Amino acid sequence: MTVRPVLRIGDPRLRKVAEPVESFGTTELAELIEDLRDTMAALDGAGLAAPQIGVPLRVVIFCVTSNPRYPEAPPIPETALINPRSPRLAQNAAGAGRAA
Repeated sequence: MTVRPVLRIGDPRLRKVAEPVESFGTTELAELIEDLRDTMAALDGAGLAAPQIGVPLRVVIFCVTSNPRYPEAPPIPETALINPRSPRLAQNAAGAGRAA
């Protein structure tokens, strides 16, 4: 079990665009997901992204069973997303440099 330090607002690493994961099924990816799980649990969190622990990869984990920080939240099974995409965000990013 590895609980990693979580970066705080203002850390310049949080402003960088995370890189996509290119190798799946690796020990490194499994260990990263385990570290995210352990860190999230240690902080009573509901979700955590790899960049928040200083790893610039597109990996996020979330889960809610019973959480003292979110007592009213319905249960959500543990879910890990690798290279998640949001069509709406991708569309907005594509037009970000254009004037209205």
